[in-house]
Amino acid sequence: FRRVLFRSQLMISEGLNNCQVTPMFLKLPFILRGWINLDIVLREIELIKLTLKNKLLLHASCVDSTLIVGLPNSGKTYQTYTSVAKGAKLISEEYTIIDGVFAWPYKKTARSCFSVNTIYDCNIELTLREKIRLAFNCTRARFMPFMFESVIWKEIKVDGGCAQVQRIVYGSTKIPVTNYKHLIILTENEFPFMANDLLQAYALVSGIDLIDIQYKQRRLIKSFVERIRRQPRSTLYHYKKLLRTFNGCQVGEN
Repeated sequence: FRRVLFRSQLMISEGLNNCQVTPMFLKLPFILRGWINLDIVLREIELIKLTLKNKLLLHASCVDSTLIVGLPNSGKTYQTYTSVAKGAKLISEEYTIIDGVFAWPYKKTARSCFSVNTIYDCNIELTLREKIRLAFNCTRARFMPFMFESVIWKEIKVDGGCAQVQRIVYGSTKIPVTNYKHLIILTENEFPFMANDLLQAYALVSGIDLIDIQYKQRRLIKSFVERIRRQPRSTLYHYKKLLRTFNGCQVGEN
């Protein structure tokens, strides 16, 4: 009935290189599109294509040489912009492409979700419209906390370029991520392409092996985490460690 009345259609073809939608598909509410979020579908397709090129798409931010990962509400955005407020370089936000041990931005402009604490603690500038929107969202969350949150979505431009990742930390806890299985769980939680009905149907028709792609992604994540663990610390890290040791000796002598 929905297809006949609204003529809402989506088609993927040419080895995941072509995605076509009818105009009505973009105009209909989420529930009338068969619960299909086009942005999520396109991201998962991009992840598959990157995996086939031996690259990773991670739900992570990169600040200087630190990759910040985490589940939703783990403080990933807070930790990212706390570092930026202290002068760190924002390489990527929200999503990061990993090539070897180098991090690249997924997009030059990232759309991130900011809580009230992050906005004020990290000195995030808001336009007048964004301030009004945030006030409305906070009021709505106060009366219906089970449905809404005191947050606002805002587009942020990243510094761009690439950075060699030297450590991986979890959210605002800053706990190092050294077990590759943890990063696999975080990645598959954000990109569950194996459970996507549309991609499953495409795989059956086209012959693309989603299971093999998932195994390859896991191998790439394992290799990435183990390379980060094995690589030597930067000269700056050793200098800071030596300086802390020297200062500790001075305190002890006094």
